[in-house]
Amino acid sequence: MFNCPHCGSRSVGRIGAEQYYCWDCFVEFNDNEQIFNIAEDGTLTACERQGE
Repeated sequence: MFNCPHCGSRSVGRIGAEQYYCWDCFVEFNDNEQIFNIAEDGTLTACERQGE
């Protein structure tokens, strides 16, 4: 188990191969800790990390 790289929450679920979802801040991220926002149509857009 690990924390979300965006908000630090432990409410993380695996949604695919090397792909995860945070139930607290509603972002997807991968093993490389790239963070993505999810658009209404389901597409992913890159998100900047907090503090950067």
